[in-house]
Amino acid sequence: MAAKIHRRSCLLPPVFKVLFVFIFLPPWIPSSAVFAQESASTELAVNLAEGRVVICAAKDGIVVATVASHSEADSRPPKVAALRGMRAGVMLGAVEWVQPESQDEPVRLDNEFAHIVAAAVNTSGRTDSAEGASDIEEIGVALLERVRVLAGALHNKVNLGEDEPLIRVVLAGYMEQYGPEVWILDYRIRQDNLGNGYFRTRVLRPTYNQLYPPEKGQPHTLVEVRYPPENRAKDEPELLDLLRQNDTRLATIRTATPILAKSVAFIVEGQSQKSDVASDINFLKASLAAVTPADDNLTMAYIDFEKGFQWVVQPREHVAPPPEGAKPEEPEAPSLRRK
Repeated sequence: MAAKIHRRSCLLPPVFKVLFVFIFLPPWIPSSAVFAQESASTELAVNLAEGRVVICAAKDGIVVATVASHSEADSRPPKVAALRGMRAGVMLGAVEWVQPESQDEPVRLDNEFAHIVAAAVNTSGRTDSAEGASDIEEIGVALLERVRVLAGALHNKVNLGEDEPLIRVVLAGYMEQYGPEVWILDYRIRQDNLGNGYFRTRVLRPTYNQLYPPEKGQPHTLVEVRYPPENRAKDEPELLDLLRQNDTRLATIRTATPILAKSVAFIVEGQSQKSDVASDINFLKASLAAVTPADDNLTMAYIDFEKGFQWVVQPREHVAPPPEGAKPEEPEAPSLRRK
């Protein structure tokens, strides 16, 4: 009999459905439509990583894929990051912060992400297979320390919705004696107006939710996360919705081979844990290309439950993991002045 999977809940008492663990905030304020820059003396800008993350947990691995969307001209494609151990991550939202009038290079939080995680979980002396719920807390502390240093410079008004995250992070991984898991972390801020357009920014403890495995009795199927936050009633349907609707763009793809057709059937029926990871990779790669524009920067990786992280489609702007003890390097600063 298969072992019963229990939800990890040792960070806080199980009565909490939402865990407040992480913090993440950039150093400058964005120039996108959701932000207002009131200061005439300093021009500040940011690029957002916008798009969707689709995850499928199969019987022998967990697939993580991203595609971009572009509501802003200078938005960045989200990309899968290889993290320490049996884990992958995607950072959405405010990932690239720039001061065009400064000679300082932009801060690329998405490029720093893997380095921060590696440093956070490399201090306890545990092996990768011994990592547990406590490593999530250690990552959160490391991110908090990084963000608090940067957030001190944020004194202009940031226009976000009441419950809209500034940054959304998706973590997917595999834990021995537990199985595959997916977490979503939303980072929000609160600002106090001190007068004359000068704001004090408070970094709030973010919401921290486990998306996979599902609650008892709920289907095991695709997990999809979007930034800006999704609205299924208004936005383009999720891939799972298209499958259930027998979308014509997916008809040929989902029946390409008998084993692929069987894996897709498991996904639709809520039994993705029985599907074949190689078939899921082929299906997601073809189907995401079919339902999104050709230039939407697909990235894809999977976590083999025996071999660990494996690339399928690397980011076009690929960043190799930094050497141990080295400071993360950032790319040459782009021009982000408003046209």
